[in-house]
Amino acid sequence: MVNYSLNSEQRDEVPNTYGFFVSPNELETEESVKASVARRREQKWLDMFARWSSFIESRFDKVKTRCRKGIPPSVRGQGWYHLSAAKYRHENADRNCPTGSVFNLYLTQTPTLNVLEDIKKDLARSFPDHEMFRDNGCGQESLFDVLKAYAVHDPAVGYCQAQAPIAAILLMHLPPEQAFWVFVQINEEYVKGYFSDGLMAVKEDALATELLIQRVSQRGYRLLRKLDVDPILYTLDWYMTLFSRTYRAPQLFRIWDMFFCEGVKVLFRLALVILRETLDVGPPDIVTKAHKCDNAMDLIALIKQTAKSLPFDVLLIKMDKLPLTDIDLAQACGQARQQLNSDLNTTNNRKTSSRAQAKKHK
Repeated sequence: MVNYSLNSEQRDEVPNTYGFFVSPNELETEESVKASVARRREQKWLDMFARWSSFIESRFDKVKTRCRKGIPPSVRGQGWYHLSAAKYRHENADRNCPTGSVFNLYLTQTPTLNVLEDIKKDLARSFPDHEMFRDNGCGQESLFDVLKAYAVHDPAVGYCQAQAPIAAILLMHLPPEQAFWVFVQINEEYVKGYFSDGLMAVKEDALATELLIQRVSQRGYRLLRKLDVDPILYTLDWYMTLFSRTYRAPQLFRIWDMFFCEGVKVLFRLALVILRETLDVGPPDIVTKAHKCDNAMDLIALIKQTAKSLPFDVLLIKMDKLPLTDIDLAQACGQARQQLNSDLNTTNNRKTSSRAQAKKHK
């Protein structure tokens, strides 16, 4: 989670457009859109919602272009609800539910005690400087409901700490029941396996990121290998929280607009651009500093610092221009999966051999 201060009340801060408490100076410098332009963009999205199937099937490029420009805040939640196909899944699930609401049915059930305790611990940590999630705010209750319902929905996953900021951001834009179904789609369609025991899906995507860096920045790749940087150390927080601990509103919401439209490749593109900018083609002072690092932890700290300091509009442009195709991504993920499975088999064989040796010497 972004480190918003817990003491905003003592510093005369006020909620901005997105509900986060900021200083009056920050409020004055926030980007604004002319009311007439905002209304026009909002109407375009409302028109799309009315003919959603048609747009998705025959005018998807138009949808993608509008997502890259940013969904208007007034309809952003509904945009995510439609783009993720949560609306379709929600309606189908409730149609087959005897009580008429799967979400409400889940709320009458109870996951394991450990899961409930873990959820409660994280409520106060999730965006405490947002007006919804201050101590005992309405957002905390809704966040508890969404996370509890998901733990009932998928007991094999239960609850993972990285899920809390994701659910909280959804609740900033949607009522709890709709937020829950978008959350289900994120977990089961967008980043399937990210929160499972062992984190194999995250490890796979981390390794795939390293393989792709080799493709788009040989110089950056050589530095990462020279310092023996494990890619999970810089990608874990980015991917598992969908960058919610790296960026704040409105930049984070723009990333999610594209993510819900184009999928996980948006996370890869953003990660690769950050790495290229830090290690290869970015501001000379940052690149020079990177190549002066003599250990992995210093370099990782610089990468994470650079992610927050690079101009966001520049990041978006470079993401769009990054020479990365869907085929490149699929190949890298397949290669990473194969390598991890091979490593796992080797480890298991070593364990089996060790047990056999131990039995011989009994």
